[in-house]
Amino acid sequence: MISTRVALIILLLVALTLASVPKGLGASPSTQVNRVFYLSSSGTLSSAPPSGSGPPSTSNITSSPGSFAIQTPLLSSATILGQSTFSMWTDWTGNKSAPSPVLTGVFSYRLPGQIWTNVSSTPQAISTGLGPQHLNFTLTTPDTVLLEGTSLAIQVVATSVPRHSNVTLDWGSGSAPSFVVLPLSGYASLFQINILNRDEIPTTYFSVNATPGNNVVLVKVLVNSAFGCSDISKVNMTIVDPFSRPAVGASNRGMQQSPPCPTGQNPFEFIAAWTYPSTALQATYQVWVDIIDIQGNVAYSYRGPASFGLVPPGFIPPPYNLIPYFAVGGVGGAGVLGAVFYYRRRRSKSYLAPFAHFNTLTAGELDGGTVAIEGNTGSGKTILSEQLMFEDLKRGKPCVFVSTSDFPSNVRSGMKSMGLDVRGYEQSGLLTFVDGYSAEAGQESTEKFSVPSVGDLTTLGMKISSSLPPQRSKGASLYFDSLVPLASKTKPESIVSFVQSVGAKMKGIGGKAVFTLGPSVDAIVQKQLEDMSDCVVQMEAFEERGVRRRRLKIAKLRARRHQEGWSVFAIEDGKGIIFYSKKPKT
Repeated sequence: MISTRVALIILLLVALTLASVPKGLGASPSTQVNRVFYLSSSGTLSSAPPSGSGPPSTSNITSSPGSFAIQTPLLSSATILGQSTFSMWTDWTGNKSAPSPVLTGVFSYRLPGQIWTNVSSTPQAISTGLGPQHLNFTLTTPDTVLLEGTSLAIQVVATSVPRHSNVTLDWGSGSAPSFVVLPLSGYASLFQINILNRDEIPTTYFSVNATPGNNVVLVKVLVNSAFGCSDISKVNMTIVDPFSRPAVGASNRGMQQSPPCPTGQNPFEFIAAWTYPSTALQATYQVWVDIIDIQGNVAYSYRGPASFGLVPPGFIPPPYNLIPYFAVGGVGGAGVLGAVFYYRRRRSKSYLAPFAHFNTLTAGELDGGTVAIEGNTGSGKTILSEQLMFEDLKRGKPCVFVSTSDFPSNVRSGMKSMGLDVRGYEQSGLLTFVDGYSAEAGQESTEKFSVPSVGDLTTLGMKISSSLPPQRSKGASLYFDSLVPLASKTKPESIVSFVQSVGAKMKGIGGKAVFTLGPSVDAIVQKQLEDMSDCVVQMEAFEERGVRRRRLKIAKLRARRHQEGWSVFAIEDGKGIIFYSKKPKT
């Protein structure tokens, strides 16, 4: 039996832990930063200011604009909003007696799979005079989410140029450092925190009396950077006690990048160690992280809830235990798809694998055809369809989500709580909702596309066709959640015919149709749907020793070898589906 002192400490730790962890593991609000990008060689925009005071580079913009672009598409998403400022050096030579030419700044972005969108400033007249002139002008950019893979560029355009005159743009010198200031947020973010022991095994509790060399807390973080790893100046870690006081030796510690600035990878890994003294407070600690960009701006600040406990000898962890990794920014980042996190169970060893593990079960992505997701109540059918859709959106594939079991607004908020924020994809036109629920609930729909009754399958089919983007519907996918409300509104054979028709249409444009259905759907209808489907995913929620668990298996996958058998998974706020894998991914 444990002592009264230890029991009280356990209660204190539990109370402090629960108090320190908010509902959901969402990221801290991003800070808006005025990022400066300098006109640089080869038509690029650079974060580094020009050096030297020699003559500037020049571009004749009399007949064609001067164009400068961020060298590579964004590696992760960012948001631009507010007022952008152009600070340009120009030179006008020629007919000075004629009316002055004018200069216009253009900010341009191209979302994945789309055409360029341009935002222009108010034209600014160039003053009459000799030599280079410095002009400042602004443009207001609407709140826009720039998705991963977005290209960014600016243009400087000269118009109303008199005959026999030339306007040049000067840049690339300390004497003429032309630049643009873009108001950005979210261009750097924290994707995940791992709390490890000295052997790099995820650990929740550390003995305060550990022997020297073992009294080490390792913190690994994965950082997303839209402009690449070279845009990160440093990542600082602070460990705080329950009173938000920095721990001794763990205040604003610089984290080391490992490996140093890899190319073609995002997110990027940073690591730091804290050697705690035996006199440290026995309590729950939080990890705080600050990301500093190359221009010295605090691009992102994280203040928990990643936590661990320093405990006395004989401490018995509470039955729920903490998981020693925390997905901060949701699912994303190509570099993390293969990440796996080790944990122990009572009788076996398993590995926590992110949602990308689903592609291992299906031997690759589900590219086309009809997919049926079936399972009992609470098995996770909806979140699986939502995560599959989110993966499509990240790859730039248009999607339509038909909601018959809930209001689309609730679907959006539910997805966001799982780290699947679709706001930017809706703004870009990649995602469209079809509301099949509001009318059934006696409410007026606020969606562009809605149906007065889910039983009117003809109208529903027409709305689905209308919601597909006309210019880029190729490869689009449909997500239908769920077929259950249709069962009480129409004949069984009509449901089968509808699914077959819609599935064929989506397959014909190179996409897929994903339908969810529960046990209340007629067994004969379910069997017919399974027969016509290219893929069948079976899901199940069940009780095991008083604990609710979930599992899924690929019951059918046409023309492809796939992994058979059940795979256990969990659903967690901020992370969605997390698989328990018996073998580590390599």
